[in-house]
Amino acid sequence: MKFLKAVRLDASDGVVYSEGGAARDGEWLVSGGYAVCDPAGSSHRTPKCHCLTSFVGVESHGRCTIAEVVEIEATEYRQIIERLTRHFTDDLGAPTVEAARAAAEDEAEYTADLCESFSPEVWITVKRTSSDDGVKEHYSVFKRLMIGGHKL
Repeated sequence: MKFLKAVRLDASDGVVYSEGGAARDGEWLVSGGYAVCDPAGSSHRTPKCHCLTSFVGVESHGRCTIAEVVEIEATEYRQIIERLTRHFTDDLGAPTVEAARAAAEDEAEYTADLCESFSPEVWITVKRTSSDDGVKEHYSVFKRLMIGGHKL
């Protein structure tokens, strides 16, 4: 199974996402569909919402611009669901743990399904747009950069 991990090439995500925080380099990410505001009104928000061009960290709940598609173990996948369940219950006010778990499972499954359409070790970015059918996600794919043993 494949999933997303945060790629931080420099400190720019920390600056861009200073209001809500940036995901840590190497942190597991989800697509973040649960955290998308109204795309039609996002350009007028203060502070500016960056939900249209970012993924969401599973632990920090911070945002990340670039995600790497990587292999994930089943135990790590289950831990992601548990962390999201706690976040949805404790921080976002899910009405029940069962509802939070269902939403967490949906988000994790959506992210894993998304990753299946990409080769491992590619980087992706997202751009969300609104349409009559809801929010559409468009992905750009980049080959991972390497210089020697250093990921760039």
